[in-house]
This record gives sequence, structure tokens and C-alpha cells, in this order.
Amino acid sequence: MGTVTLSKQNRLFWLGRYTERVYSTIQFMSKLYDQVIDGGEADYAGVCRRLGVPCPYTSAEDFCRRYLFDPQDPSSVISSVENMLGNGMVLRETISTPTLAYVQIAHSAMELAAKSDSPQVELQWVMDDIMAFQGSFDDSVEAESARNITKSGGSVERISMMLRLGTEDAPLRRELRKLLNRLYKTDLPVDQTALETVTQMAVYGADVPLPQLLASVEGLFCV
Repeated sequence: MGTVTLSKQNRLFWLGRYTERVYSTIQFMSKLYDQVIDGGEADYAGVCRRLGVPCPYTSAEDFCRRYLFDPQDPSSVISSVENMLGNGMVLRETISTPTLAYVQIAHSAMELAAKSDSPQVELQWVMDDIMAFQGSFDDSVEAESARNITKSGGSVERISMMLRLGTEDAPLRRELRKLLNRLYKTDLPVDQTALETVTQMAVYGADVPLPQLLASVEGLFCV
């Protein structure tokens, strides 16, 4: 890793996790939000269980608004946006000011969404800004190892969401193989037991129980 400190490794990794968490959760919640607005039912307590977050909400409507926009809820998407921006600000010199600007614009779009009675458009802006950030990040960060630390964080978060929300084995194994490929291009410390479990599923197609696989993915990197 050379000049990249342990603190910066941690920031890069969590920048990737929070960026992916915001993107994937908005993608999921936008569909649920539309369903609730149209008068449909939503098992919000079940969603909370699957996501592994507390459920202090009183209704599906309350869940959709607060889980997206309540800054006092540490599990909310807007809290993840704040954490994403916080890591980006510290990493300004590493990721470049123009790249950080996309994170700041995403933060502004999320604030606009929180004030809107119909926030779907603003939420789409947040997702678009994150995609722009990812493209600029690839162009701006010269060190391959630094890029792969952030991408590894994003992979961990994406796979965690896939496991929690349910997905077919083929795309899941594909994402796991991407994660393993990136892992070997970083100097991040790795839990060997977790690595063995992920490898068994990704490479050999072993039938790993979901809780064990989720714990292994979440605990793969010691950051």
C-alpha cells in the first residue's frame, strides 16, 4: 500500500461501503415507496429484519419516510449519506476535489428529497450523482490499490444487500468472485476463516448457510 496509512485504508473502504449502501438502499426503497404511496401493503417489520436494522416505525408510511430521511436514525439512508460525505471530505486529496464534488451534490440532492412530498426525482438524482462519482473516482485515483480498497468496500456492501434481500446463486457467485479478485489487489488485512468460507461459495459452489456466508462477507476485511 506504500504511503496509504491504515486510517486512510479505513476511510477508503468505508467510502465504498457507504456509497454502495446509499445507492442500493435507495434503489430498493424507491420501489417500496411507490408501492406504499399507491396504497399497497408493505411488511416493513420484515424488511427491517432482513436489513438487520431496528424497527421503531409505526407504519409502512412512517418507515418509508424515516428510514430514508430521518437524520436522527443512525440506520437511515440520509445518515449513510452524511457518513459518505464525511469520509469523502477527509479523503479530498486522495480522490480529488472534482470527484468529491459529486458526493457533495449527492448530499444536496438527498436534502432536497427529504423536503419533498414526492421525492422520487430527487432520489434518482442521488443515484445518478453516485454513478458519476464512481466514474470520476476511477479516473482520478491513480493508485490501483487505493481504487480497489474502495471497490472492495462497495462489493462487501452490495453482496450484503443481495444476501439480505435475496438473490439467485449465479449473480451472487459472480459478485463474490469480483470481491475475491479485488481482495488480492489490496493490502487490507483479511480474516482467513471468512476468506475460506467466501472462496468455497464463490469458486467451488459450496452450499454455505446464509447466516454464515453473510457473517463471512461482513467480517472478511479487518478494517
